Amino acid sequence: MFCDVCGIIVEICSARFEEYDDEILGQVSAVLNSTCPHAQSLQRAATFDVQVADFPDALLAIKKDVRKTGINFGLAHMTPDDQIIFDNVSITSSDLVFRDQIQHHPGQAILPDREWIDLDVVRGWMSTCHHQHGVQCHEPSWLKGVDPTKPERLIDVVQNCIVAPPGSGIRYVALSYTWGLGKNLKNTKSTLLELQQLNSLNSPHFAAQLPETIKNTIDLVKELGERFLWVDALCIIQDEPASLVRNLNQMQLIYASSVFCIMASTGCGAEFGLRGLKGLSPARNLELYVYDLADGERLIEVDHAVTQDPTAGTKYSYHQRGWTFQEWLFSRRRLVFNHGPLIWQCQCARWRETSRVNPEADSRWALNSRARESALDPSPSIWDFMSLVPGFNTKSLTMQEDAPRAFAGIQAMLHRVHPGGLLYGLSEFFFEVALAWSSLYDNVERRQGSDGSKGVDDGLPSWSWLGWSGRVNFPHDAEFHVMDPWHSHEQKVGFDVPVVKWYTMASPDSLTRRAVRSQWHQYKMISQRASTSAEIPSEWTREEYKRQDFPHDFNAFGREPIDLFSHRLDHQKKFKYAIPVLNWSDTPVLGVQTQYLGCETNRARLMLTSGTSIMKHVDNQRRIGIQDDEGNLILSLTLHNTKEVQDFLDDRKGFQAWMLVSAILSFG
Repeated sequence: MFCDVCGIIVEICSARFEEYDDEILGQVSAVLNSTCPHAQSLQRAATFDVQVADFPDALLAIKKDVRKTGINFGLAHMTPDDQIIFDNVSITSSDLVFRDQIQHHPGQAILPDREWIDLDVVRGWMSTCHHQHGVQCHEPSWLKGVDPTKPERLIDVVQNCIVAPPGSGIRYVALSYTWGLGKNLKNTKSTLLELQQLNSLNSPHFAAQLPETIKNTIDLVKELGERFLWVDALCIIQDEPASLVRNLNQMQLIYASSVFCIMASTGCGAEFGLRGLKGLSPARNLELYVYDLADGERLIEVDHAVTQDPTAGTKYSYHQRGWTFQEWLFSRRRLVFNHGPLIWQCQCARWRETSRVNPEADSRWALNSRARESALDPSPSIWDFMSLVPGFNTKSLTMQEDAPRAFAGIQAMLHRVHPGGLLYGLSEFFFEVALAWSSLYDNVERRQGSDGSKGVDDGLPSWSWLGWSGRVNFPHDAEFHVMDPWHSHEQKVGFDVPVVKWYTMASPDSLTRRAVRSQWHQYKMISQRASTSAEIPSEWTREEYKRQDFPHDFNAFGREPIDLFSHRLDHQKKFKYAIPVLNWSDTPVLGVQTQYLGCETNRARLMLTSGTSIMKHVDNQRRIGIQDDEGNLILSLTLHNTKEVQDFLDDRKGFQAWMLVSAILSFG
């Protein structure tokens, strides 16, 4: 028999996925003083930054947001027109537990075993994804037409040894994990022959060196009916430079070509293992927050897992590691082991042990998943892959010189997008624009080699964001992009014309150099001078620029464009000139990365006098301005971090003259 409060909770939990619903449960004192089981449950479930019982006269309310299945509790008040206004909302959301013995029960939650994972659930996820999602998960848009890679080596989980893949198109599972600091088994030139012997991984010598995560993964893959597994430590010859380079440059395809990837995101390294595999690994301790209601109904917190990871937010956490960033990014299907419920993620759905399959929620996930792939869109806009760079560059690396190698897979994939490819993370096509990256919103710190030195060929050029750690930004070029409303708050700058010819070379003393393939200005001129569509790159459409249609756009004074351009792949994106769009399925040729730049340019000398003022910008702690004797701003500099700014201000008396060099003409 329901009480009124429990009846309201079940009713709100019954709302459709697309609906918003809320209701007042009653005065806090009345709700919590009841003899119904909800009284103690809500005292625990209504978790705010305050204790709910400390507000006995307040109203306790419940709500279900649009496009969510979970509900939240909150302290609220009523407006004169009977609208519910939430003053505090519970930190986590809860779902009603499904009861299969009740027909049409509205519950969306499932109570899994706290110790052991039901592998039949995993097999069901695999089967449903394979049979119902088909090509959407097998060949997502960012992988369409790209030939799958064949790893050089795999683990045969039946024969327990390292093997060469038996033919092309072989099915294999990949493992994404953190190595940690343990001295775990690695495949080297001296161990390769032994590891290729039948049952070598079960031999006492090698089994003792295998970390628990790899052991458990081998057993799990076999239990799920798969034959082959790819693990970096064992499938790459770790002391063979050529093998390392080959594999790092195709890392994105190794993970993308796997049938699914096991994400071992628990613990601080490979020794933690995959907990909860009955008969294969130790029991897990799945912390479930269950709240009793009347008549046998129960609620369960559905997003508590994020608070259960003791390493979350530290440099040891899986999601804080630089190497795992691209592994996660390029895995089409993920089986995620974390400190909460087991999760399956693919291009079409996200399923948890604690939730029933909800097609509407799956559709929402798929839509958001496609939005996250904008960095891999065929249109080579710096802004599109800007979302990848802060995500990668804020991760931790044990050895800072690994940054280019940890980004190599992403860079190789972006070679399919940017004509001329990338040079240390900068688009060569938009090279002058890319060089204008900055640390507008956060401090960045110079990366150094693990020995503390900065070598000639350490792979950490100071001119690239890869040579620095921290969140960086690329400018939104108003000469190329039409400014959208959601970008109107960004730094407004337009890149007009390059005034420098850039070259790249292996060292300052190199006798040979290569011209950087910057072409954005060439195509800008072609678009502006073209009188017919035949003169612009193929598959672009031209239309008249109407200022009233783009109120948030930004142009230099008197420099409004005449035409706009859009590409057939996405007519919603508008540009001010057309550029080549590569054939996504073509295999790019990866050029040699050389870390020194040279150029021929003009220079000028800026003399500082007693009347020159140097000061911080009020709107940015990392920016300084220089004013002349009459108070006119003559130079603005964005430095890498606040320490550099303070050092600059402290030492400004030592600067009597500056040498300025020109790189690009821009406006802002």
